[in-house]
Amino acid sequence: MLPFNHWWNALKGFVGEAERISLAAQLAIILEASAYPKPGNVSRFHPFKDTSLDHFLAGGVAVGPAIRRAALKGLKAGAGKLPMEKLGLGFHLLQAVRDSQAWHSGGNTNFGTLLLLVPMAAAAGFLKASGKKGVEGLGEAVRRMVEHSTVEDAVSLYRAVREAGVGGLGKPPRGLPDSSSPQAVKELRRQGLTLHTVLKGCASHDVLCRELVEGLPLTLKEGYPVLLEAYRKTGDVNRAAVQAYLHLLASHPDTLIARKAGMREAEKVSRMALKVLRLGGALTGKGLKEAERLDGKLKTPDNRLNPGATADLTAAALMVFLLAGFKP
Repeated sequence: MLPFNHWWNALKGFVGEAERISLAAQLAIILEASAYPKPGNVSRFHPFKDTSLDHFLAGGVAVGPAIRRAALKGLKAGAGKLPMEKLGLGFHLLQAVRDSQAWHSGGNTNFGTLLLLVPMAAAAGFLKASGKKGVEGLGEAVRRMVEHSTVEDAVSLYRAVREAGVGGLGKPPRGLPDSSSPQAVKELRRQGLTLHTVLKGCASHDVLCRELVEGLPLTLKEGYPVLLEAYRKTGDVNRAAVQAYLHLLASHPDTLIARKAGMREAEKVSRMALKVLRLGGALTGKGLKEAERLDGKLKTPDNRLNPGATADLTAAALMVFLLAGFKP
């Protein structure tokens, strides 16, 4: 049996690391939400009808405890004290959504971001307890955790979708229950559908589902490198976040826009973002002015041209940036 002091020090180390991971996630949410100009997103200058920047900031702070618990579960799994099937990714996502909703009066602010950041927090804890340094292996850890998810994780995901008011996961692929159906949870359990099964089924039309199933390819191979390069050039995390956002939007039609307005509109928005990048994006004065103009063009009463999925990927890239030890 380990001496009490050794056990106590190990526990304090886990709690401290979980706190660090949680703070990285919270700060990533806040930095992404406040970054400007990110064309089409909520900003201080352009609130949506039912949601303002203040709601995003409140939600970003409120999710701390749930993300901390997810990170702690990851630490325990990395230390061999908890099987991956017991991580409770869906449970922690649902708790984070509820905590966020409890602290502001707006609409959905961060469901998509939390869908990425909760597993990332658990994966970061897992890597730390496994003796890995930095963020290498983060994507693989996320992929493995999602593969080991359970039916109850899927149940919690569906409940989180409904409670966040995101309007569902789009048209469900054959074999998956509609998240808006009152019978959805019953069907998940009847068919034995895990979180991995659901995410894999949605991956063809939802970039966030695809990120989790495939191990964060866009976050780690595009979003984070572009953000890091822009930060090293400018020393400004706001401009770096905007540059990463513009790159992701120009390179990959936003799947939230595609769901609301159709793929043709999503591709059109990507071409518009590419024009901003060709002027330097957030790295030049001309690029920033063009980004502001595009922001105005994408504002509609129904927010159907809001690149929300791209914003979620940008938040994930910011979390990697912070986990790697960088500071704004």
